[in-house]
Amino acid sequence: MNALKWLAAVAVVGLVGPARADEKDYAKLIVGTWEVTKADENTVPKGAVIEFSKDGKVKYTGKKGDTIETREGTYKLAGSKLTVTVKEEEKDKSQTVTISKLTETELAVDDDGKKAELTKKK
Repeated sequence: MNALKWLAAVAVVGLVGPARADEKDYAKLIVGTWEVTKADENTVPKGAVIEFSKDGKVKYTGKKGDTIETREGTYKLAGSKLTVTVKEEEKDKSQTVTISKLTETELAVDDDGKKAELTKKK
């Protein structure tokens, strides 16, 4: 699984257990700029930055080798499920991950046991 597929997971990491918040709280808490601080192999690169806007848009910036990649797309929340959709080679690619933790400063996601953790920058 490459970093683009992990854009959805990008904003989050699986740690202790699911945060207990309703959809409204998730929608409010996820808005902002997040930096990947820890991630399993073949997910999203450490140091990648993901920005979630109020209007359902997402922007990803990360390093792949010596190249900086930027991707833009949309995101949707359904309970603890986060779905990110980006254009890749003229086709929409979507991935859904489970938010295992979401606070004012921490985001953790899990995709079939592959985890990522993010810290809010602003």
